[in-house]
Amino acid sequence: MMAHLVWILLIYGLGAAVVHLMYIRQVVQAYRNGDDVRALSTDQRPTRYIVITSNDGERVEWVMRSLSILAWLRRKPLHVTVLDDESVDDTLPILTRIIGYSHMDVSVISYRFSPGNPVLPRSGGEKQVVIDLRTVNPLVDAPLVR
Repeated sequence: MMAHLVWILLIYGLGAAVVHLMYIRQVVQAYRNGDDVRALSTDQRPTRYIVITSNDGERVEWVMRSLSILAWLRRKPLHVTVLDDESVDDTLPILTRIIGYSHMDVSVISYRFSPGNPVLPRSGGEKQVVIDLRTVNPLVDAPLVR
């Protein structure tokens, strides 16, 4: 029994050592290339999620709930802009109900898109993830799906 515990601790320790060595190697490589070492593992810019809807009441709640779970997991408020293309179903009532969720800064904009010119809000230094529910495969860029 004690031998099994020692083996488990040994394997765990070796795994942790390998992860740390890989990170140190990545830092040294970034330093040699002249890259910013502080922004190594992730992009530090805030992310704004843009959800484009048009009569998508059956899918918008699932997407907004997955974004809410993502905000809860990250322990940071999430910025979500919903661009609604004149929905006549229950999309807007669902969105107004979901706006009350914590960890999410949601703004809903009703907008009429022209066919070839979807106007998106300016970035302002933020990363933007666009989830267009009007397309065939809209959840490709959705978090928790990838």
